[in-house]
Amino acid sequence: GDQVAIATGKDFDFYGGKSVGVEKQTKVRTRMIADSVANAVAECDKVIITGHKFSDLDCVGASIGMYRAVTRSLGKKACIAVNYETSMAKSLIDKYKADRGEGIFVSPEQALTQATAKTLLIIVDTQTVNMLEDKRLYEECGSCIVIDHHRRQVDHIENAVVFLNESGASSASELCTSIIGNFEGEPLGKPEAEALLSGIILDTKNFVINAGSTAFETAAYLRKKGADTVAIRQHFADSIESYKNKYQLISSAKIYKECAVVLVQDEINDVRLLAAKAADELLLIKGVKASFVMYRAKEGTINISARSFGKKNVQVVMEKLGGGGHHTMAAAQLNESSFEAAVTKLIEAIDE
Repeated sequence: GDQVAIATGKDFDFYGGKSVGVEKQTKVRTRMIADSVANAVAECDKVIITGHKFSDLDCVGASIGMYRAVTRSLGKKACIAVNYETSMAKSLIDKYKADRGEGIFVSPEQALTQATAKTLLIIVDTQTVNMLEDKRLYEECGSCIVIDHHRRQVDHIENAVVFLNESGASSASELCTSIIGNFEGEPLGKPEAEALLSGIILDTKNFVINAGSTAFETAAYLRKKGADTVAIRQHFADSIESYKNKYQLISSAKIYKECAVVLVQDEINDVRLLAAKAADELLLIKGVKASFVMYRAKEGTINISARSFGKKNVQVVMEKLGGGGHHTMAAAQLNESSFEAAVTKLIEAIDE
């Protein structure tokens, strides 16, 4: 697009990247991608589907859609490799297990025991090896397919047999639904339609951001397939404890140049999920065009969850700090020992 990445030895400097992605998907291209996916699946012995670390509803929803298409329409054995303990979509995983039974979701370690040189790895909602649930899966599987809606990364996977990267799409779930619609046998049932629609709702913030005409068309298609919006709403529900914690974080926000900044200094359960939800809610405050929630991760790093409605490009800000993401949704990890140093770096990136 309008972004330039300049290699400076070990690192990259980014310039531009200020425009929102434009929808470029056409039915002809989607059909060609679907045919390529079907051909790749036909040539492998089994399929492993995986996404990024700390999987969310979009990542798991897209994985579920592809699992159903591979097993029902393309007739291949498949599983979804996901780390349940660190997933932010536990409610969706539990519900799909209840609907379709056990054995669909496996840990990355279990998936590794099944991987061979003829195994196909389908990667959804990310395009870099370092962001995968377990990069050993990429190393052990003979070939891979990438389906992602984030802007092209400098370290993206280059040897994929199919690389579908549409930054104009609302979500990985939208891209997967468009592919699945070209397969025979009507693979999607009610549970899959709900999983895919929950991913679209998450990444569009209830059809507020990144929601092009295709997102609405896809949602209508999934609704026809039986997706229940009331059931989907349950995946977004908070416990009373996390609800209180979320609004405690929001009330501690400081505003700097139309950006809301929050520091999570106390230990809180599910802090990663809570930070993302707080960052979303902060955008509803009048005059706030971007939000940044900083918290300390178990690995010892200070993480930043960044959100905007498109008026400010948080991807560019996070790239200054070694992170990345989307125009309206991005993140970064800082190897800082103190919040003060991390805040200073964030302020400098915002100023730039």
